Amino acid sequence: MPATPHPISGQIRSVQALRAIAALFVVAFHATVLWHDKFAPGVMPWANGNAGVDLFFVISGFIMVLSSRRLLGEVNGWRHFMMLRLIRVAPMYWFATLAKLVAVVALPALALHTQPTAWNVAASFLFIPSRDAAGAIRPVLDVGWTLSFEMMFYIAFAGALFLRIAPLRVVAPAMGMLTILSLARTPNGAAITTLASPIVLEFVFGALVGQAFVNRSLARFSSPWMIALGAAGVLCLAFAPADGIWHRTIIWGLGAAAALTGCVLAERWLDPILPSIFERIGEASYSLYLTHGFILPVVGVLVARCRLTGDALGAALVVLSLVLSTLLALVVYRYVEVPMTAWLRGRAGDDQRRASSAAPQTAI
Repeated sequence: MPATPHPISGQIRSVQALRAIAALFVVAFHATVLWHDKFAPGVMPWANGNAGVDLFFVISGFIMVLSSRRLLGEVNGWRHFMMLRLIRVAPMYWFATLAKLVAVVALPALALHTQPTAWNVAASFLFIPSRDAAGAIRPVLDVGWTLSFEMMFYIAFAGALFLRIAPLRVVAPAMGMLTILSLARTPNGAAITTLASPIVLEFVFGALVGQAFVNRSLARFSSPWMIALGAAGVLCLAFAPADGIWHRTIIWGLGAAAALTGCVLAERWLDPILPSIFERIGEASYSLYLTHGFILPVVGVLVARCRLTGDALGAALVVLSLVLSTLLALVVYRYVEVPMTAWLRGRAGDDQRRASSAAPQTAI
């Protein structure tokens, strides 16, 4: 029997836990980058923390398949899909980007690597890859680079809904074509060409798991032993090295798919034992991903004043970064993300109802 949504939250709790792990991986990686940059140049950052992004991409493909089932075949399903995706992603990202711009002006010493140009700022809000004043391809909010890939994936997905065909029949060829085009990309090419990358295949990995879940073709594999598969996937993300974008896609992408598959198939056994804090962090994972960069410089200042050295300094830096970033994210999620998203969805629902009542009713 396949995993079912949690009866209270309506969500698959193990997937929420994986979202929490993905966000915490990214925070831990950036905390070790801070350790390397400011305190111990000889200590290399924890590169595997980057695998949190790969896990996010795989989960995104999975969730899009599940959440769009009722939209497939609807006349305006594609429009409704994009509206909900924009409401979910854009306002919080724009809010965090504005906050970063304010921080750059008010506290430039804490934002040394941020050198925006007018186009870089505009492109950041439009989810378009661009170069900053230093020539680096990055948005104003560093972590926003992943949202350019997310938005491209959503557009491909919406295209399938517009054509009223199974999303994988559009998404898989589109992501495959971008992967092939990445072979011709050059380091000095236009910034937008960075979207041609094999990493986009990770959305397909997640979508395949989602389609198998929807079709119940994985039902016969549902077993508590799948916890081992999920754990193996997470361990792969945490410890397996990935040298280059192709290795990353294969090793971390498939590791993320294994983690997701194992957790989904073991949901009925994981549900009773998963600590609720993982579900809470998973719900706030988007806020955590977007806002942790505001906490890390503060943590760096605090740790510098504690006169710690060596591993003790590194441990304090990582632990404080994880704890304080999570606390901030939970607050932002409750008091900013949830009310803002709910209000926008309400407005979108009102507009949709008015449009439906004014439009002629036709049979599909």
